Amino acid sequence: MVRVPRIKRLRIPARLTQRWRARLRAQRRWWRRRWRSSSGGEVLFPPAGKGMVAVETLAGAPDLASGRRVAILHATAGSGHKRAAQALASAFSVLSPGISVREVDTLVFASRLYRETYAASYNAMAARAPRLWGVLYRSWESARVNRGTAPVRLALDRLNLRRLVRVVERERPDAVVCTHFLPVEALSPVRGGGRCPAPLYCVITDFTAHPFWAFPHVDRYFVASARVADELAGHGVSPARIEVTGIPVDPRFAEEVGREAARARLGLDPERPVVLVMGGGAGVGPLAELAERIARLPGEPVAVVVCGTNQGLLGEVERLAAAFPGSIRALGFTGEVDVLLEACDVVVSKAGGLTCSEALIKRAPLVIFRPTPGQEVRNAEYLEAAGAALHADSIEDVDRAVHGWLSDAGARERVREIAGRLAAPQAAARIAQRVLEAIPVELGKSA
Repeated sequence: MVRVPRIKRLRIPARLTQRWRARLRAQRRWWRRRWRSSSGGEVLFPPAGKGMVAVETLAGAPDLASGRRVAILHATAGSGHKRAAQALASAFSVLSPGISVREVDTLVFASRLYRETYAASYNAMAARAPRLWGVLYRSWESARVNRGTAPVRLALDRLNLRRLVRVVERERPDAVVCTHFLPVEALSPVRGGGRCPAPLYCVITDFTAHPFWAFPHVDRYFVASARVADELAGHGVSPARIEVTGIPVDPRFAEEVGREAARARLGLDPERPVVLVMGGGAGVGPLAELAERIARLPGEPVAVVVCGTNQGLLGEVERLAAAFPGSIRALGFTGEVDVLLEACDVVVSKAGGLTCSEALIKRAPLVIFRPTPGQEVRNAEYLEAAGAALHADSIEDVDRAVHGWLSDAGARERVREIAGRLAAPQAAARIAQRVLEAIPVELGKSA
């Protein structure tokens, strides 16, 4: 048998490895300085919309006399967070026309893999495995589970959002407003460490507060109700940093159109009852079947179905409309949800925080159909307990709820009164005003 000589383990002198590590650190510092010096210009606030990432200017050209700049950060996991950011940007532009406002998707600063999987994983789970999402949501509410999983989750999120942190550190906006917890995760430690002098604000866009929203070093939280404020305080946030304002929605919803004018604008019969059926921006759920069942109810109601971006659903509802002439109407993606809510007698929809807030402002009796376990179920529970909505888990439940309200004008009016008391049409303006009050004019001039 051939004997293989044994080779002793190669030892590298410690002094040599120290020199290698020092050189590596120096090289990384050199590349970082070079990247920052060559990045040229701003990202959140680029001139004429140019820059490293695509951003949306909602407030026009900045006023050089004031120079105040506000960054509004959201994340495209569902459409509500972006709509809240847009509503706030619109309110800022009205209250301070010269201010420079940017609403930006936080995920554009993440890696491509993280960006594509973050929103897709939530949307897929909510649509295809809602019970699994509900189990995860409730388990993460447990303080013990949250403490155990938070270090890994936060480390992964912050690792992927280092670019966002660098941009905020470099550009130094006068205020940062977040409508999703993801940018708060990344910026809270930076704010606490003094590397982000701008005040950090967080707007919770549901009628519940999950522990994911609770972080130190957030200057102020803006929440939907006193119940949400209590939940957030229970997660360790000081009540002094929580303000009840309502959920910000587009200022258009605060403008009254009038029932008759809304129906005339949409070409709807002023005498027949109208039921608005929505399934979010993607047209999720058996909306065609719901429309057919509603069209068969006594009283000859008209079912108006908003299909959003779901072209397959739009075609299906259009075929139904041909079979039920005058009783079913199909709409694709529309920017007139405010008019539709004012024209309808009852609305059947999902339970997103923004959708519910819009229905409350328009005082529309709301039937919440199959809310996704998690925040949507909590939204439905809150509104049903208050008397502003009914929760329906089946098409038969929707039938009964819609028929009950259409046949009882007094019940509809009572629901409308409750919705009016819960509504917060000026939430976006209140939040924008509070943020602006905290930005000294001298600070804006020096920016």
